[in-house]
Amino acid sequence: MDADLLVKGSIIVAILAGLWVLGERDAYRRRVLRLGRALRLVAPAAPVPSGPPIERIAVDARRIRSQLRHAPPEVPVARLRGWVKAYDDVLVTACRSLGIEERLGELPEGPTRELERERVERMLEATGLLLRSNA
Repeated sequence: MDADLLVKGSIIVAILAGLWVLGERDAYRRRVLRLGRALRLVAPAAPVPSGPPIERIAVDARRIRSQLRHAPPEVPVARLRGWVKAYDDVLVTACRSLGIEERLGELPEGPTRELERERVERMLEATGLLLRSNA
């Protein structure tokens, strides 16, 4: 009789423990995964990308580059400077996304910065980010 009572009590405790774990299954799952990664039993978590997708960066770069290359002569200088600043910002974002070293933010306006911009464009094209549009 005592063994029967012990088995029934164990079943009730197991059911209650299961319901308790079921209610907090996401927290327990995260803990088990963290422990598995610490013990190298589970593959490490995939890195979460930060910033915009590289496809959108490429589209923005091509669009702004096209605006700069095909700007009519009557475009105000302030607008051209804004486009150049936006283009440099997109190039910097692309470099950060792809792990390419750049110095566009450090250099003053002038020939040195234009050379750096050209170098960055070539580096990005070498990685497969096509900056030149077909038009």
